[in-house]
Amino acid sequence: MEVPEERSGSMVLRAWLEGGEPGALRVRILSTVGTDEAKPVAVTSREAVHAAVQSWLDELGAGPMTFS
Repeated sequence: MEVPEERSGSMVLRAWLEGGEPGALRVRILSTVGTDEAKPVAVTSREAVHAAVQSWLDELGAGPMTFS
């Protein structure tokens, strides 16, 4: 019986409000899957954070994942 390859990854989110202002969200995201180098991304909205996390989970799972 063949053991499936284990995939792992990590994601770090650093979030702050620029100038302390509501609505001035800034998020720096570092993520890896397997032995790939970290890919830095900067986003400025909750929707973009959600999209980045979903994309990373899809990459980790090697295909689209659905959550309930």
